[in-house]
Amino acid sequence: MKQFITTLLLIIPSFILNAQQLRECEGLAPLLIDEQQDRPQAQRASQDEVESRKIAHITTAVSLTPSEAARFWPIYNEWNKKIDANMRVRHAALRQIRQLDKDKSTDEKAYVKQTKILIEGAAEEARLTLEAHQAYVAILGEIKTAKLYLAEEQFRAMLIRELRQPAGKNEK
Repeated sequence: MKQFITTLLLIIPSFILNAQQLRECEGLAPLLIDEQQDRPQAQRASQDEVESRKIAHITTAVSLTPSEAARFWPIYNEWNKKIDANMRVRHAALRQIRQLDKDKSTDEKAYVKQTKILIEGAAEEARLTLEAHQAYVAILGEIKTAKLYLAEEQFRAMLIRELRQPAGKNEK
C-alpha cells in the first residue's frame, strides 16, 4: 500500500505537467479545438477523476514500481497525446465525409481529400502505436507492457459498464 501511494505521488505531478503541455501545444491548433477548455467545469472535473482512476488502475494492474512509474508516465502521456491528436483529426475528416454525404455532394476531390486524411491518419496511428510499444518495452519489459494493454482494455470495459448502468444505481 505504501508503495502504491508513493507511486501515485510520483506520477500525478508528471500527469498534470503533461496535461498543461497539451494545452500549450500549438502545432495542431488550426485543426484541433481544445475540448477541455470548451467543457463545463463539472465535466472537466469528471474527466480528471477518470484520468486519476485510470492511473491508479494501470499502476496497480501492471505493478509499476516507483522508479518505473517515474519513467513510464511521462512517455505514456506523451504518446497518448499524439495518438489522441491523430484520432481527432481522423474523426474530423470522417465528419466531413458524413457532411458531404448528407449534402449529396458529387465533389470527388473533397471526398478524396478527406479519405486521404483518414487513410494517412490510420497509417500514422499504427506508426505511433509501434513507437509507443517500443518505448514501453524499453522501460517496462515485454510482460509488463502486455499487462499494460490488458489493463487499458479492462479499464475501458469498466467505464463502459459504468456508463451503461442506470443513473443512481450502484454496481453490485
